[in-house]
Amino acid sequence: MKQQPARVVLVGVGGYGRLYLEALTKNDLGARLAGVCDIDPTVADRFPVLKERGIPVYPDLDSFFARDSADLAILVSPVHFHTRMVLNCLAHGANVLCEKPLCLTGDEAAAMEQAARRAGRFLSVGYQLDYRRDVLAFKRDILAGRFGKPVRFAVYHGFRRGMRYYRRNNWAGHITAEGREVFDSPFTNACAHHFQLLTFLLGDSMPAACGLRDLQAELYRANPEIENYDIAALRFHTEGGVPILYYTAHPIRTEFWGPRGVLEFENATVTYDKEEPVFHGRMADGTPFDYDQVEPGIYMQKLLDALEALRTGRPPVCGVQADLPHIQAVRMVQQNPITPVRAELIEPTELNGDTFYFVRGLEQTLADCAARWALPREAGVDLG
Repeated sequence: MKQQPARVVLVGVGGYGRLYLEALTKNDLGARLAGVCDIDPTVADRFPVLKERGIPVYPDLDSFFARDSADLAILVSPVHFHTRMVLNCLAHGANVLCEKPLCLTGDEAAAMEQAARRAGRFLSVGYQLDYRRDVLAFKRDILAGRFGKPVRFAVYHGFRRGMRYYRRNNWAGHITAEGREVFDSPFTNACAHHFQLLTFLLGDSMPAACGLRDLQAELYRANPEIENYDIAALRFHTEGGVPILYYTAHPIRTEFWGPRGVLEFENATVTYDKEEPVFHGRMADGTPFDYDQVEPGIYMQKLLDALEALRTGRPPVCGVQADLPHIQAVRMVQQNPITPVRAELIEPTELNGDTFYFVRGLEQTLADCAARWALPREAGVDLG
């Protein structure tokens, strides 16, 4: 007997959620979109495929669950709604794929993980790099001891963001929104993937990421119209004592800056320099290696893996345990002071109908710091 298509509800269509909408409506994935939830009453006009396919639109999850059910709920909503939505979906028997970050406190993460266990459902998180087959192959080799113990990691990564980005909603660039913590920043949100990747690679099992012990941080704000920081230079130590340096920023002239990663082990050095990383390395004896022979899967592999989990009962690799260190890290970072960038370094610029606050030479400054394994002040750089 042929298996019935999985029923999916998608929450949030207008932003990143459109990629899920396209994947589910343009491909035969063995799934059917049972409904979408979006606060925009014009969403069906903006996405004609909803009317063409007769996919119902609901203003919220409660309205959907009052009339229907789903095997999988995909949540593409602001972080301060995630906990309530995840618990709601699990209570109605749906497995969950939640976009990152999952939440902002360890207590919320624990409550969601416990609810998933009680419901007998999985809760996966949308860090798409964790689902790449080459990333997983690399992690298996790390766990097997192929490269020896990790020594130190450094990555820089940034996206250019202007006022159009910050004005698109009521939480971008804010510390709180609607009385709730959001901590929106390049580290928390847009550029979270490559930091989370480092902790995932250092986890002591395939589903886990490594814990963090301490932090040295330099946070700066160049854009005078936002509440939170838009530049971060960070040095964490893992619970195993490995330093992780991470540099991220929005007020840059380069549209896509990095990522550039250097991962040093006892017996090898691994580098990568693409948004969808391909790892290249050299053993201590000079022998080169890479992972470009491993087919990574598609960009939306996280969706395919969630649908496969419905069929097999094996949960996707990226769950709560893979996100906990980043949840911890966000709060650790947010406890540090934010320094305004010196006015003479800021270059307000109009570009393509948008307003930007660029910091002169910021990309090279932070890249130089990464090469020296140093924070800006340690390298004699005064941004504030």
